Amino acid sequence: LLISARAHATRRSMKMPRWYLLKAFVVLATMNVAVAVDSLGSTPNTAMAAHLQRSPVSGQKSPGSLDGTPLPKHTLNLDEPPRMRWEGVMKANKAATRRIVAYLFAELPAAVHAQVDKLVLEAEGRLPQWAVEEMRGVADVLDVNFGDIVLLNLFFELTPFCTSIVTQSSSTGHVYHARNMDFGLGMPVLSENLRDIAVDVEFFKDGKPAFVITTFAGYIGAATGMRLQGGLFSITANEREMTGPVPVPNIFKSIVNMVNALLTTDAFPVTWAVREVLEDNSAAASESFDAAVSALSTRPFATQIYLTVGGTTLGQGVVLTRDHNKLLDSWRINATSGGWFLVQTNYDHWLPMPPWDNRKKPAERALADIGADAVTPSSIYKDVLSRDPVLNQLTVYTTTMSCGEGKYASFVRDCESCSPFR
Repeated sequence: LLISARAHATRRSMKMPRWYLLKAFVVLATMNVAVAVDSLGSTPNTAMAAHLQRSPVSGQKSPGSLDGTPLPKHTLNLDEPPRMRWEGVMKANKAATRRIVAYLFAELPAAVHAQVDKLVLEAEGRLPQWAVEEMRGVADVLDVNFGDIVLLNLFFELTPFCTSIVTQSSSTGHVYHARNMDFGLGMPVLSENLRDIAVDVEFFKDGKPAFVITTFAGYIGAATGMRLQGGLFSITANEREMTGPVPVPNIFKSIVNMVNALLTTDAFPVTWAVREVLEDNSAAASESFDAAVSALSTRPFATQIYLTVGGTTLGQGVVLTRDHNKLLDSWRINATSGGWFLVQTNYDHWLPMPPWDNRKKPAERALADIGADAVTPSSIYKDVLSRDPVLNQLTVYTTTMSCGEGKYASFVRDCESCSPFR
């Protein structure tokens, strides 16, 4: 990281700032100290399935991973049996997803695998049946164990280090919602390979489009999505595990804690809950943005999270700060008082941003420069989410959404000249 940081500074003809050293410390803490302090162990899982090819993830770029390339689009039929739904998506992404599964097996400590094994043994009773069957179907196509896919989904559940934005246009009245998805903290090669399996998936029910999500092949949750019929709304999820006086992420500990919550409480993986909210076609749920906000404010979650929700009319933009069991804060757009946009990263918005990771201020300055009368999905993409460090070397994709206009677009992001760590 230090070599990368110095090269980054050299390209810009400036001295390497001290906060890059602080960033290096954070990454080292994530990769090493977290494991040692919490006694999770660092030995790769020796029980890894022998049939799984242990080829390393590749550092080479595929033609489809060039910056600005639209993500591949797939469809999924909710009227099919859950075990069959992801077959087309997984066949199209089989080799790349298998490489990532193998990489995670090699990188995650043995204690994490042990905890996941416990969850797998009780999966039928502790996890929703649709999720169990969909993950079994993913495992079938990839020719891996069911537990491999459970681990993959738990890992993705905890690592969306992102920037979410919701805005309200004073000229059109539309609410615009957008996000950068950053992945691979302490695992930069992982980000390079995730670009190859990032996809848009449109879900159909009774022959009609129900909702669309942006996800990774093999990951059945929805960290980014928009409802396409009934009451329209969009949702993005941002990780909130980095709390405390020194907000350093501890992915290994977080996975263990999440598994424990799933085994011992009625908590639910957040992105699975988001998918259920997007899919819910009951009368109450399909009527309004407010119904979605209410559901996401009250449901017990297995992890802490920030949920940004956008709607179709004035004032329908909110960031929910969630603990496991309760809503901590509801931060709403209020254009009459000048608050026509909200920017949420991975820290409580009412606290100072850490000096090693302040994406929030640059994004806010860029939005202010655009102005409420000129903001559009394309200006957010070009002038905000393409601005360093909001766009960084870990950014995998950008999604822009406009429920009122029925527009949803996702693009690969790959900026080698951007900040190496956020």
